[in-house]
Amino acid sequence: MQTELRASGSPKMPMRPSLPWLLTTLAAALIAMTVAASAARKVESALAAAVFAVMLVATAVRTNSPLWRRSTPTVGIAPRDAIRQTAQLIMLAYLWCAIAFLAIYLGAGVRWQHGWQYGTALLLIALAHVIYLRRLADPSDSFSAPPALERAVRLSSYQAVLIAVGLIWLIRSGKLSSLKGDWAANQLFLAGGFAVMCLSVIMIKTYAVLSERQAAKSEAVSVGSADSKSSPGPR
Repeated sequence: MQTELRASGSPKMPMRPSLPWLLTTLAAALIAMTVAASAARKVESALAAAVFAVMLVATAVRTNSPLWRRSTPTVGIAPRDAIRQTAQLIMLAYLWCAIAFLAIYLGAGVRWQHGWQYGTALLLIALAHVIYLRRLADPSDSFSAPPALERAVRLSSYQAVLIAVGLIWLIRSGKLSSLKGDWAANQLFLAGGFAVMCLSVIMIKTYAVLSERQAAKSEAVSVGSADSKSSPGPR
């Protein structure tokens, strides 16, 4: 998995912090949550899940925020680069939650009949993102075409809205204080949903900024070309 991420990563947008450091931190948070869940230590489990979510969002902000400033040169950075970089983090979010579900409900002794089902579903979503990243790595692939990128960003906006609605319902329902075996699942829903929602918003913002600058640059080139053609030649 780490090799795949490196192969599809964009050197034009270096991840901050570096990918090995990020993966190490996420692995530590995963182990901590699994151990805490096995001992029914809900507070410690929630803190580990929070570390996972905050780490991914902070990485996305640190990687993308320099591009949001007008003073930052974006030469050579295309909207596709922004989508690839943030889509990697979204894939990691789904993968982390999938492994956490399977580890907690199949290996840590916490009982909930739907744990393995959610874990498997999230694992399939993570694998779908891996396939998408592989195709997005090829500039000539149909998934890298501007219309396809626009659809991906539009889907991300729908995803963010749906997750926001789900998180509001989860918090208002009182399920976070559940005494049943789904307490760990609810923590994962909250942390994973928050992470994916924020990452989707960051992807949308960076794509919009880069697309706007790319359009402005193209317009400036067109105007300059038109002016040079209309100007009189030497007499």
